[in-house]
Amino acid sequence: MTAASFVAYYSTKGATTFLLRKILRDQLIRRRMAHGRNVDNNNVVVQMKTDVRTIFNAAVDSVLPRQMVHNTLKLNGNVLNVEDRSYMLNHNVHVVGFGKAVGGMIRAVEEEVGDHVVGGVASVPVGTQEALRTRGREDLLPLPDSKVSLMEGAADNLPDEAAHTAAQKISDHVSSLTAGDLLIVLISGGGSALLPAPVPSVSLQEKQSVTRLLAARGATITELNTVRKNLSTLKGGKLALAAKPAQVISLILSDIVGDPLDLIASGPTVPDSSTPQDAINVIHKYDIQDAIPLSVWSYLTRQYQRKSSKNQDFSHVQNVLVGSNSIAVSAAKLCAEKLGYRTLVHSTCLQGEASTVGEMYATMAALLVNVFNDRDRIIEKSLFNSLLQKYGVDGSCLRSVLQVAAEAESQKKPVCIISAGETTVTLRGDGKGGRNQEMALATAVAMSRDGNLRYEGRSQVVFMSAGTDGQDGPTDAAGALADPGQVTRADEQGLAATEFLENNDSYNFYKNVDGGQGLVTTGLTGTNVMDIQILTVCSSYDSNL
Repeated sequence: MTAASFVAYYSTKGATTFLLRKILRDQLIRRRMAHGRNVDNNNVVVQMKTDVRTIFNAAVDSVLPRQMVHNTLKLNGNVLNVEDRSYMLNHNVHVVGFGKAVGGMIRAVEEEVGDHVVGGVASVPVGTQEALRTRGREDLLPLPDSKVSLMEGAADNLPDEAAHTAAQKISDHVSSLTAGDLLIVLISGGGSALLPAPVPSVSLQEKQSVTRLLAARGATITELNTVRKNLSTLKGGKLALAAKPAQVISLILSDIVGDPLDLIASGPTVPDSSTPQDAINVIHKYDIQDAIPLSVWSYLTRQYQRKSSKNQDFSHVQNVLVGSNSIAVSAAKLCAEKLGYRTLVHSTCLQGEASTVGEMYATMAALLVNVFNDRDRIIEKSLFNSLLQKYGVDGSCLRSVLQVAAEAESQKKPVCIISAGETTVTLRGDGKGGRNQEMALATAVAMSRDGNLRYEGRSQVVFMSAGTDGQDGPTDAAGALADPGQVTRADEQGLAATEFLENNDSYNFYKNVDGGQGLVTTGLTGTNVMDIQILTVCSSYDSNL
């Protein structure tokens, strides 16, 4: 049956029947529980939670930057080969970097080209060096005798004076290069906050206020970077232009959906197609023109006729994408399959409001559970229709989900659905959290409202959303885990999950419920390829867990 026929069927038939059957089914489930027919599934859920953490860790390990840089740089004598270009080395290599993964990237460059590196500066998040040393991951830091100076800043993923100082040192170093020099630029997620270089008429604090206003209104990363680039002296290709006449190799680890090189860390080495007018359009879209500092508005309106940098000469620059979330997703899928799950990749381009995406995952969990629970076709059509129309999930993807679930049920295996991308949060309250914890909490709340997920003992559900960088918003957590009983357990502790969600306070919810066991805490990982979502469902009676 096609997606269109699913929608047509449910829009014309079965609504009353579905509601009656759902009521009767919920009553039956409650009677089963009352008479002790529900099995103890604690061990199954504990194992599933262990599994999703293992799958996530496999994803992160696959995108640690050191090996990806080694795979890109090939030294033959004194000639460095990078894809289809070659560069003569003669103790003339300078390195600059900014982002959460550049420590390991510097290490790989130093190991590959040796003493040809003569100097450099890199900007990394506060606490990076201590966190990696604590975890025994010195391999993700520069060599002990490195000639590249590592500077820390951007606490809580926000530009600050420390990052501004690092950006100025990077700018000074780049501007001093000559025709015989080779500049290797290392870029990864978080690089935009670590390279704040506002135009002279705008202060760092004024530029930050614009970014905060846009983020609070739910602006996308693309929109944020459009504004940042047009208020920066280094972003939007300006760093590469400042390096002339030196040659430039830019090695880029993507943290943006679709891997657009001009938007990753706001594209400091990539021609910029945006203009001040585009930045003005973003500000108008979110209706903040009366709230932003006058200096910002004055600068953009004075510059509105300025053309983009895309027509300038960038022939001295080679931009190379060394890694993205597709690598992490492939590793996660392989790990899940080794653990015995029937696995499907839902998307590597997940976007949208975090709480809405969480509701979508709860609905998808209900669809999977229905397959395991005797496959009620009326319920299936309703859930399919909701995912298709309300949440915009592709029909062919949904048919694949149903096929994988049916195969898993027949093979007595659990199911694992994997996604990756980056969502946004529109702030409504003043709580503490991040997009991953918000998505997990929204999933838990939505699952708690579905009787088939809350009370059915035959199938268990665990969901995780976490950032591959190890830091979700201004918190010490990478993300969080959700399950259908989580909200009920919180209620028993006097914690109202919906209130935490409405206040954007997901971190404090997870810190307090279940003794904090729902938080995913990895510490800074030394990489960043956006977020990973993992949804697992298994039948308690017949799973291979």
